[in-house]
Amino acid sequence: MGTVLWLSIVWIAPLICFLQVNEAKFKKNIVVGVTLPFKAREDEAVQAVLKKYKASMWTACGILIALAAAGWMLAPESMTLWFIWIDLCIILPYVPYVRTNSTLKKLKKERGWGPAAGQQIRVDISAIPQGKWISPWAFLPPAVISLLPLVFDNSLWMSNVTMAVCCGLFWLGYRYCYRNKSEMVDGNVELTRALTQVRRYNWGRMWLLTAYSMAVLNIGMILTVRSAFWSMVLSIVFMAVVVGACLWVELSVRRVQEKLTAESGRDWYVDEDDHWIGGLLYYNTNDSRLVINNRVGMNSSINAAHPVGKILTAALMVLLLALPFAGTFIGGGDVVLTVTDNAVTGVNGRTEYVIALDDVESVQLLDKLPNGLARNFGTGMPNLLKGDFSAPELGHMKTCLDPTVPPFLLIETEEGKLYLLGSREEGAAEVVYEKIKQG
Repeated sequence: MGTVLWLSIVWIAPLICFLQVNEAKFKKNIVVGVTLPFKAREDEAVQAVLKKYKASMWTACGILIALAAAGWMLAPESMTLWFIWIDLCIILPYVPYVRTNSTLKKLKKERGWGPAAGQQIRVDISAIPQGKWISPWAFLPPAVISLLPLVFDNSLWMSNVTMAVCCGLFWLGYRYCYRNKSEMVDGNVELTRALTQVRRYNWGRMWLLTAYSMAVLNIGMILTVRSAFWSMVLSIVFMAVVVGACLWVELSVRRVQEKLTAESGRDWYVDEDDHWIGGLLYYNTNDSRLVINNRVGMNSSINAAHPVGKILTAALMVLLLALPFAGTFIGGGDVVLTVTDNAVTGVNGRTEYVIALDDVESVQLLDKLPNGLARNFGTGMPNLLKGDFSAPELGHMKTCLDPTVPPFLLIETEEGKLYLLGSREEGAAEVVYEKIKQG
């Protein structure tokens, strides 16, 4: 299970680095987040900076892969190491990006490549046809497909409903997380029109693709609900397909942007570098919008100068700082199994199952988990199973245990309720078992 856990994320490193290396190609007069004139494209100093940037990015990729391999060998099932690696994967590739962005901005200032003082051109982009938005009805079929399993089995109702709701959220993201302004490169209105149409078309494709993929994943989860291994394999395949498709769409947009603006930057051109901190964070107090389009590609960002944007940016920073502790929060803490003269108690964190001894109908001491044990709702980690689970021969049961620390207690109450409990303390399950049998 630990091997699958690391394989599920290690591919993120080369993907991020590949996209960052792609930033070294000029698109809309922008390279690594810096706007430069046409003549800068062949400048030896600029090319040297970009060459060093690409080498640094692939070095970062190699370091991340080596760290993932070390984590897999040292503690393959450690959720703490897993989350620390994800944090590093998010942060490390942006170190050479920000450094290169700063270097290019200094070079730009030294060469006097900024826009001429007082130079302004007004372009009426309101005349550009807005085009038709994809109907929200196009997002309805995947939502319905996500809910169909409820007709036959409602054991995964939370997952079914969540995925259906996500399809609605995808339409909201498609419809309201898009702006036209960033498509203007220079005074060429036809160029702005073409770039706008390319982005909007592919923007819709991405959201529709994600919605329908979510519906397919939901059906697949129903088919593999009895196997944790095949459920994880399905999730990995789903992620690979969706990420691959979205990557293809993103790169398609970038290629078009690169091609259409190959000759731009000879005269006047849009330069908004002052509003992009490190080339990554948009901060413009004169812009009332919360959501803005990224200048390159088709994704969106938030305006960190907006009141809500400040809150979201701060929350993201806190999340990144807290991520290394997520492994302890999700799979950590004591899994305790105790017994008194009156009740058996299984505890992990805020989850507590209390079973009165007078209600116990039968108890079994299991050396391994029931065949086909599957999570319906709750936590399903390599070192912690907690919540509502089910098994083909037993049905539904409340579960609280560490699957790596047998044995486990299977308790049935007089009302027919099942509890599958365990402890991380050696010998605790056996002690509780004997106490119940004696009572």
